[in-house]
Amino acid sequence: SYFSDKTILITGATGFIGKVLLEKILFEIPQIRKIYVLIRPNKEKNVKDRLQQEIISSKIMDRLRDRYGEQFENWIS
Repeated sequence: SYFSDKTILITGATGFIGKVLLEKILFEIPQIRKIYVLIRPNKEKNVKDRLQQEIISSKIMDRLRDRYGEQFENWIS
């Protein structure tokens, strides 16, 4: 209940631990208001591409995809 209607910031979300943390928060605390994810561009990808390819499309998000079905993309944005 502490995180209910709170906003948080996560750094390092494209890394292994960051993805696990982000998925766990999204799955276990759906009443959180908003999560900001700090992502730096790298030589190959801009921030938007990294977000889509390294986080949203990651297999770690499968539980959330199953929970939200076709609404997953809208919900996560």
